[in-house]
Amino acid sequence: MEFSNLENAVKQEPSKGIRRWIMVSGDKTMMVLIELDEGSVIPMHNHHNEQIGYVLKGRIEFRTPSGTYTFSEGTAYLLRSNEPHEVRNPGPGKAIVIEVFSPPREDFLKK
Repeated sequence: MEFSNLENAVKQEPSKGIRRWIMVSGDKTMMVLIELDEGSVIPMHNHHNEQIGYVLKGRIEFRTPSGTYTFSEGTAYLLRSNEPHEVRNPGPGKAIVIEVFSPPREDFLKK
C-alpha cells in the first residue's frame, strides 16, 4: 500500500498561480490536488489521459470546443481522452480541485 499527505506529496508549480501536488500514482491511475489562484489560467491543451475531477473549493471554468462550463464546490466532471480544454479560476478566491488521471500523466512525473 502507498499513501501520502500534503506534507510529503510532490509539489509542483507549473505556472503562475497554479500549484499541484501528486498525491499518489500507480501503474494505471494518478491522483493530483490542484490549487488555482483567482484569475489563473491553464492554457488550452489536451492529453491522451482521461481526467476525472471534483471541485473541493471555489469555482473553475472549462473552455472546450463544445462550450464553456463553470463548476462550483461539489461538482464532478469528466474529460475524455484527447478532449481539448482550458481551465481558469473566475473567482472569487482560490479554487481547489482533486483530479484523477488514467493512465498517469507522464509529463507530471518527469518534472
